[in-house]
Amino acid sequence: MTAEMSEGEMEVSVELSDCACEDAEAVFGVLSGMYPSDWGELRPEGRKANVWMSRFDVSGDGGRPQSVPLGSRVTAELQGSPYAVERLHRALLDAFGVVEVLEVAGDQEKQLRLRLETHAG
Repeated sequence: MTAEMSEGEMEVSVELSDCACEDAEAVFGVLSGMYPSDWGELRPEGRKANVWMSRFDVSGDGGRPQSVPLGSRVTAELQGSPYAVERLHRALLDAFGVVEVLEVAGDQEKQLRLRLETHAG
């Protein structure tokens, strides 16, 4: 789903690393099914990358995400306004098993590093 991205408070930047391309596509596929993103435009041509990045506009109601299996754990780093990051974090909690690794919060921005795995249940 490629759609107009709004610049601003409801935009979350997501970086995925330490994973195979198939797992990055699975995570971004779930999130892109819920929120407008630039993933379709940024998807690497080849199947190899160290880091996959996309931005998501979480201003609309994304609905309930589908759970999809992952081949291995995925490190996800979310960055944006505290409210927007929390909203995307909740979507990831519904779709995957999530282990919180690091949180850095400020007045205007929040950064959250998570480890995602296949939802157990």
